[in-house]
Amino acid sequence: MPTWKKITLAVVVLVVAAILYGWYLYNKKPPDIKQARSQFEITASGLTAAFNADEANATKQYADKIVSVTGAVKEIKIEQGTAATVFLDSGDPMTSVTCSFYDTEAAAVKKLKTGQQVTIKGVCTGKLMDVILNKCSIVQ
Repeated sequence: MPTWKKITLAVVVLVVAAILYGWYLYNKKPPDIKQARSQFEITASGLTAAFNADEANATKQYADKIVSVTGAVKEIKIEQGTAATVFLDSGDPMTSVTCSFYDTEAAAVKKLKTGQQVTIKGVCTGKLMDVILNKCSIVQ
C-alpha cells in the first residue's frame, strides 16, 4: 500500500474517533449530586470561617467538591420557574452559605422554615460575597 494511502487511512480513523468521542461527551449526563457521596461534612460557620481565614487554601480544599453543610436556614427564595435558593446562617453577618437547588427540589425547599437546622449537599464553587453551593439537595 502506498504511503499516501496509509496516511489518509490514519487521518480518517483519527477523525472518526474524534467525532465519536465528541458525541460521547455531548451526550454524557452530569453526575447526580443527590446520589453521590459527600467529600466533606462541615457546618455553615466552619465553611465560611475557612474561606474567611484563607480563601486560597479553602478554594483548593473545597472548590468543585461535593460538600454537606449543616446550618440554620436564614432565608429562603423560591423564584418563578421553581428555582430555589436557601441561605444558611454562618454566624457572620456579612457572609452566609448560598445553596442553589435542582428544580426538582423546590417542593422540599418549600417545606423548610427559617431557623430550622438542615443539612444540604451540593457542589462548592468558592466564595464571592457568600460561599456558594450549586446543584444542591436536602440531606435531612
